[in-house]
Amino acid sequence: MGVRTLSTTLVAFPALLLAGCNSGNEAQSADGDGETGIDCPAVEVIVPYSPGGGSDQQVRRLQQALEDALDTQFNINYQTGGDGSVGWNALAGAEPDGCTIANVVAPNIINLSLTAGDDVGFAAEDFEYIGWTEYSPNIIAVGHDSRFETIEDFVSEAEANPGNVTISGVGSNGELLVSEINQAIGIDLSFVPVSGGVGDIIPQVAGGHIDAAYSGFSLLDGDQLTPLALSAPSDEFPDVPTFEEAGYPGVNLVTSWGFILPPDTPSEIVEAWNAGLQEAMATDDVQAAYEETGFTVLEQDVDEAREYFQEQYDATEAALEAMQ
Repeated sequence: MGVRTLSTTLVAFPALLLAGCNSGNEAQSADGDGETGIDCPAVEVIVPYSPGGGSDQQVRRLQQALEDALDTQFNINYQTGGDGSVGWNALAGAEPDGCTIANVVAPNIINLSLTAGDDVGFAAEDFEYIGWTEYSPNIIAVGHDSRFETIEDFVSEAEANPGNVTISGVGSNGELLVSEINQAIGIDLSFVPVSGGVGDIIPQVAGGHIDAAYSGFSLLDGDQLTPLALSAPSDEFPDVPTFEEAGYPGVNLVTSWGFILPPDTPSEIVEAWNAGLQEAMATDDVQAAYEETGFTVLEQDVDEAREYFQEQYDATEAALEAMQ
């Protein structure tokens, strides 16, 4: 199976959906014949963002099914800070034995790797990519009591009052996404960084302390915010326009989530994790959970996961170059 690439946009939109998938490469339990390459009584799962955000929710959706598929248990370890770099640095230094993984978010990890260089402590391309599980358009959202009822209202005030309209996002990646809006539309939004994740952003916007937020669909969890516009079409929100549909082309980046292993993890361990992930994603409970999210769900083998990473890398690099 392949990944469809839209080379004319800033990001590749994957065409592989979960429905009906079954690779036939099922993970066997660690107490079986040992062919999985995984022998971990417990797995440490590093979540580099705060509880309640998109990364935390991704892990929680899949935790039970992955534990069952791999015959192990997960110990969730929140290592937050540095826009995700604290958690990903911890993974970079972990033993490559398959017993420590982290969830990964693009373009976040790529943006960090490209902009901070050696100072960030890791290179995004050095990790072993188990698979990407989902992506969502980015969405600009405001509090239910906001003075902005439409994206046109929001843009009009930003045009009339440069620098006075505030918008939040997750750390330096949020700044990248907001810069794409500023450049595409020709406005000057005032960016308010929040490094802890979406779970820390929502109450700030819902309470009126920040005018808007821009991130993935997890912004809408808990029904505290109202969406104004999307970076790409979504069947989940047919009445919410894309930026292009609203007359503001050039806002295209999406947010993707997946799982990674430390650099130099043996290939048989990476393959075993991928098989377990595909088995977990195909369960009824996980499919039902994803149906409630609005995310586009991905099915990938290890090679496709690496190809998807490279597509996101190229798209993020292009967006950063456009900012200069």
